[in-house]
Amino acid sequence: MTLHFIKGILSYSKTELNLKACLRGGQSFRWFISDHDQNEFTGVIRDKIFTLKQMEESIEYTVHYNQQITKNIGNIDQELKDYFHLNENLADLYSNWSQKDEKFRLRIEQYGCVLNGIRVLRLDPVENLFSFICSSNNNIKRITQMVNNMCSHFGDLIGTLNDKNYYTFPSIDRLCHKDVEDKLRKLNFGYRAKFIHQAALYIKNNFDEQWLFSLRQKNYNETVNELVKIPGIGKKVADCISLMSLDKLEAIPVDTHVLNLARNMYHFVPKEAKKSLSDKTYREIADSFRQMWGKYAGWAQTVMFIDDLVEFKKEKINQLEKKEKVALKRSVSDTIMTPNKNLKKIKSKN
Repeated sequence: MTLHFIKGILSYSKTELNLKACLRGGQSFRWFISDHDQNEFTGVIRDKIFTLKQMEESIEYTVHYNQQITKNIGNIDQELKDYFHLNENLADLYSNWSQKDEKFRLRIEQYGCVLNGIRVLRLDPVENLFSFICSSNNNIKRITQMVNNMCSHFGDLIGTLNDKNYYTFPSIDRLCHKDVEDKLRKLNFGYRAKFIHQAALYIKNNFDEQWLFSLRQKNYNETVNELVKIPGIGKKVADCISLMSLDKLEAIPVDTHVLNLARNMYHFVPKEAKKSLSDKTYREIADSFRQMWGKYAGWAQTVMFIDDLVEFKKEKINQLEKKEKVALKRSVSDTIMTPNKNLKKIKSKN
């Protein structure tokens, strides 16, 4: 199977686009870090294989495609700009949230190396919806395994790169087949297998794949009300889909991480509040964040969500250690220089 490729560069610095935080922070589950370079990521966007490399002042990309699968190459720069919401000025957004929220400002000042450059992805709604049905009572590592198993069993093979096969995300039509639920159960999807099959049938029987894209034109409340009618989708998953693929940047998915933020950092709910949320408490927490951060509240929440992930804690510790070393060097330097200055003063008096 022959793969063709295109290379290019996007002129966005790491403070404008942080690939690791965006691609490994629980939004998409189809990106893998290169074995030979921790700044290089390979994954699938729709029907093409993208390899993105983080440089300090730019993003280098290589796009592999199969002409039997990819009928229209399109404008790769524009596709990536759309995928990463690069039309939004991130410096302005961070400045706005920092002015409104002292806690946000302090986290960025303390851990800017890790938390700068975080963007909400603009994912394909079909991939986003079925990926987040897998997210129920799950962790990022296992969701990643599930999503890629779904692709390898029901998607189309794009090609092989560095001994790894890459597939398109399965169509809704394919997920409607009678064999899907049984195969997913054998792949350890558990109760999610039924919901994936039922969700596909619901959309096919009532709408079509384009219906999901049409939800981008509806307002936030209308969108969520439509999504929660789909089997396997509750309020939190509906908010994830609304935020990450349907242009509802005010959507706040309230999960354990966000509940902990609301309880321990912002005190929106009492510390003794139960881990299981009532609809009322869920709405109150989300509304409190929206009132504080404004119309892009879901984006600000994404930054704080990534701040709480275990995968990024080591990087934050490393950043603090570097700051402490720099501060120590300055302190030592000042101590050494001070006697010399005093010595010069003594000599000048004599």
